[in-house]
Amino acid sequence: MKTLMLILLCCMTALHSVSISALNRPNHENYIKGVEALNNGNTEEAYKYLNNEINDFPDNGYAHCYMALICSYYGDLKLALHAANASLELIPKEDKEYQSFAYYTRGTLYMHAKVFEQAKKDLNQAISLDPEDIENYKTRAEILMNSGEYEASLNDLQTALKLDSHADVYDLMMQLLEANPDPNFFDKVTASYQNASVTADIQ
Repeated sequence: MKTLMLILLCCMTALHSVSISALNRPNHENYIKGVEALNNGNTEEAYKYLNNEINDFPDNGYAHCYMALICSYYGDLKLALHAANASLELIPKEDKEYQSFAYYTRGTLYMHAKVFEQAKKDLNQAISLDPEDIENYKTRAEILMNSGEYEASLNDLQTALKLDSHADVYDLMMQLLEANPDPNFFDKVTASYQNASVTADIQ
């Protein structure tokens, strides 16, 4: 679960720290301090602030989304999914960035619970809302690999590399090769990674 938390924290940082001006996102003190604590890796302090925020403002879907990460970190999948579901209901539909993040969060929870079909559905939705987010493709690639859909998994990793030739997909590529040792597939995977490396060198 700690590995999951680190992945999600990286995603949160990529989303950029709390943007309080766009789309009337919340700017309450407990919420701001809670997200800052979570970004700094202080889950105990983050829980305290975000729990206070949810008690004061139970309709703050953003706080519920971050609370899902904390519950996941502490190994409580049931509460994590409850918080993720609440976030999807409460985050404004027009805020596609955070709606995507909420689907990503819930999809990742399902993935680690090995509920791969539901995880894939959530990541499909996350990608449809934010098709430029590399983490969405990497996570769906992992889900597809675990489901035995190796070609589709490779396609997602290739998309991630097209979006950013420096995308960190090496470990997933190696896992994909272990999962499907077919020589022809090996050639496809290595060619994808080599082409991305050449592109990165040119840039």
